[in-house]
Amino acid sequence: MHEEMRLAKRDEYQELEAFLERAFGHSRGFYARNFPNRRAKAKNWSLIIRKQSGIIGNVTTYPLDIKIGPSVVTVGGIGSVGVDPGSRGQGYMGRLMERSIEIMAEKQIPLSVLWGDRQRYNHLGYETCGHKYRLEFTRRSLERAGIRPMEVEEADKQDPALAEKLKKLHETLDYRVMRGSIELLLARPQVRVFTGGESYLISINETRGDLIIQEIVSPEGKEAELILGAMEWTNGQKASLEMEAVASPAHARLAAASSSWTIGPQGMFRIINWPKLCEALSPYFAHKAKDLPPFEIAIGCTWKENRQMATLVWDGSKFLTVPGRETEKYIELEGPVLAATLFGGPCAYNNSLGLFEKLLPVPIHIPNIDHI
Repeated sequence: MHEEMRLAKRDEYQELEAFLERAFGHSRGFYARNFPNRRAKAKNWSLIIRKQSGIIGNVTTYPLDIKIGPSVVTVGGIGSVGVDPGSRGQGYMGRLMERSIEIMAEKQIPLSVLWGDRQRYNHLGYETCGHKYRLEFTRRSLERAGIRPMEVEEADKQDPALAEKLKKLHETLDYRVMRGSIELLLARPQVRVFTGGESYLISINETRGDLIIQEIVSPEGKEAELILGAMEWTNGQKASLEMEAVASPAHARLAAASSSWTIGPQGMFRIINWPKLCEALSPYFAHKAKDLPPFEIAIGCTWKENRQMATLVWDGSKFLTVPGRETEKYIELEGPVLAATLFGGPCAYNNSLGLFEKLLPVPIHIPNIDHI
């Protein structure tokens, strides 16, 4: 039977969502209800395999602009990886993933991320890495830290002024996904927004009780007070919050009020274009290297038959990335190992990278609410 692999057409999105609901066992209309921003993000990026009977496989790439301190990196987020139950075991998922990686390379996207089973995606060049903290709070831990609840209210998500307020406050974060539109995210049914003063908190529990905090922003330094105020609003006893693994005054305030914390991976990352990734990260590297003496190192990123090299140069005032090997000191790493080395993880390269090692790991944060 004839089959073709291609990008989905605009008039196929409704059919594609129905296919994914069947493939994953979701209820009818699941995507339209729970992910109203999906179609906007998936535009021109849903790769399908179609037979005469209809769509039998899909992988969608969602480009995300990630702010990492002074750097911005475009990341290809992989989601909606689905194959018709009757067509599994025939290599369709691997073919779709390989072609999606090729498309990202063609479009000069330097990095990709997904969330899934390590054994399933590691052979495609992805590695579990990146660090994030998960902080747990209880009424007892907050009160023992001397926290008083902030007076809060649950915001009306349909209020246009709310979207504008959240957008401006969100832009104060140094580590974040740069969202094009907050309105579609707010339209998700499980999202709740609590505001107090010039601060906001987003949780994803629809019913009364404990908070599952996706994001908290408080230029006033009242993060813990806002959490306790929102807990009182929902009659909750506990709250959880995931944050980037970066030392900051906000982290110190929240850690002091937490009952416990753990650290875990951000996701599975794959380096698509190593020189482009280094170029995008150069402002961050320059910021981190400001107290280091000059150095230079060439690093090769290999995957199967492909080798990409970049020379990294810190002259004491500027950080430069030069494609290729332009210095004697050279280290070559397989792509998954280099990703773990760059972003942090148990599979990281353990030998010396010279002074460049002082700049690692690079903190990257993609809140669960921005997962695709």
